[in-house]
Amino acid sequence: MDAERSALTTLCQEFEALIGETRLHSAARQELLERIAAEARARRPVLPLLGQLLNADRETTLRTLATALPGAGPGTARRETFRCPDGACDRTAVPPPAGALPHCAVLGRLMERG
Repeated sequence: MDAERSALTTLCQEFEALIGETRLHSAARQELLERIAAEARARRPVLPLLGQLLNADRETTLRTLATALPGAGPGTARRETFRCPDGACDRTAVPPPAGALPHCAVLGRLMERG
């Protein structure tokens, strides 16, 4: 998988948890997360910025993204699967039955069934 696509997938999947984790840090780190989200919305590379957020080089950032971003917990398996609304990343979401439809944290749009 392309490294940028993988980074965007992880970012979208764990964005809410990352916001919560970043709130525990400096305003500069919070602003960096806002910049990462803006770059992701514009479909520009986010991997170098995620490296800055994680204080890591490219390879360490890729390894970290493979295991989850800081502050993110494990997911829960359910039945219906949703995917990125514009196909920019490989994120999938599985909400609880009769639960709220998942949304793309980067675009702010509902995810598509798929």
